[in-house]
Amino acid sequence: MTTLGPTLLPWLVALPLAGAALVPIVARRDARWAGGFTFAVALATTALASVLVAQLASQGPFSADLGGWAAPYGIELHFDRFAAWTMALAALFSFVIPFSWRYLDATLPRERWAPFYALMLLNLGGLLGFSVTGDLFNLFVTMEVVSLSSYALVAVAGRGVAAWAALKYLLLGAVSSLLVLFAVGLLFALTGSLNLADVSVRLAAAEPSGAALLALASLAVAFLVKAALFPLHVWLPDAHAIAPSPVSAVLSGLVVKVGIVGLLRVLQLAAGTGISLEPLNTVLMVLGATAIVMGAFLAIFQDDIKLMLAYSTISNIGYIVLGIGLASPFALIGAFVHVFNHALIKVTLFLAAGAIIHQTGYRTLSDLRGVARRMPQTAAAMAIGAVSIVGLPPTAGFVCKWYIALGAFEADQGGYGFALVFGALFIFVYYVRMLDAFFFRSPVRPEVADAVEAPWSMRAPVLVLAAACLVLGVLGGIPIGFVEPAVVDLLAALGR
Repeated sequence: MTTLGPTLLPWLVALPLAGAALVPIVARRDARWAGGFTFAVALATTALASVLVAQLASQGPFSADLGGWAAPYGIELHFDRFAAWTMALAALFSFVIPFSWRYLDATLPRERWAPFYALMLLNLGGLLGFSVTGDLFNLFVTMEVVSLSSYALVAVAGRGVAAWAALKYLLLGAVSSLLVLFAVGLLFALTGSLNLADVSVRLAAAEPSGAALLALASLAVAFLVKAALFPLHVWLPDAHAIAPSPVSAVLSGLVVKVGIVGLLRVLQLAAGTGISLEPLNTVLMVLGATAIVMGAFLAIFQDDIKLMLAYSTISNIGYIVLGIGLASPFALIGAFVHVFNHALIKVTLFLAAGAIIHQTGYRTLSDLRGVARRMPQTAAAMAIGAVSIVGLPPTAGFVCKWYIALGAFEADQGGYGFALVFGALFIFVYYVRMLDAFFFRSPVRPEVADAVEAPWSMRAPVLVLAAACLVLGVLGGIPIGFVEPAVVDLLAALGR
């Protein structure tokens, strides 16, 4: 049977990148057209990703060779079950873009709208390219596309503190980029190849060496910086809190997942090479458990709701990394499903927070007391997101954390279950603070007492995303069943 996958796969990356180049032209007549055009491109990309996932489900993984050269000599794009998260990635961008239409009216001068939307599409294209590339050097290139567009999006607000947050983000990102480039060069010197699958085969055919171990370790550290794993997280709180709320949603929900997807690619690269991953797994378990507790603990003391959400991201990245480190079937399934579910929850929370800030002008719990009386729909959506991030049933967050907890006992590492419990308790505490302020306190600011719900272009994405947090809790078996075969194959390749 003929498959469209290899033909359509290059367009998954090319479409948003071409859209980014066209945004300034579209906006030349009217800056408002840029938002509509960007939304259309994001929807088309989501539809294309959906077709590719359907092809994957029916016919298995597939690849596309670019430039007329077959792998391992040419550039290869590869679409497997781990890359299938691109459909969710593009879909979440499709919610962020319409939210930004009215949001930008109050936050950015009109001449910056076209650069903003161009950078959003550039970021999307980079994320998609990173997720599907089968080539080490292009893993680096697409990572840089994501990073550079993210730095610019943080700085787009134009305030001095935003520029400082972007600079700190850039400096730490540069360290990560240099580590990746170093590892790519070292692996090429060892194997004479850049194709991920070919490099893995050649490493397996050679004797395990210190140089190969150094290259894999460099990649792992670099991707942990990108994922903002504690204590490599110092760039994240300022960058995510200061950026415009649509950008915060993208950074916290999607961009940090570059590090997680990259870490999974490191595991695939190491599969069958004879290099023991036990030391890496131990480090990941310890750092993951530490991040769960410390991220949640630091969030308790925040009054700024966006800063609270930023520290919550650090905690939840810890859950994912702990699941990868445990390296048991349940834990890996929970970790990878949480890559998407956390993205969904965080986009919901940051957009809801952005709507509240947009309508009231305030962003701290002490100032936003009683806001649920005037913005009940938005506050309800934020409450659903909060319950989901805590991991209570029947929400999307419960499914993943339950599987990671089961994976800890499956791997005979039940002690790490205590980190899950403490993390959940801390998360519960700071979200209870937020819900108490919103729902059970009287307004102290006139702007809050007189607030009205956000326009529908902002409110509708938030409500649909909140509903999805509930739906994916009830139908959690669907993503779990989809990811399970890929996890089983990965563990088999790793000899587990």
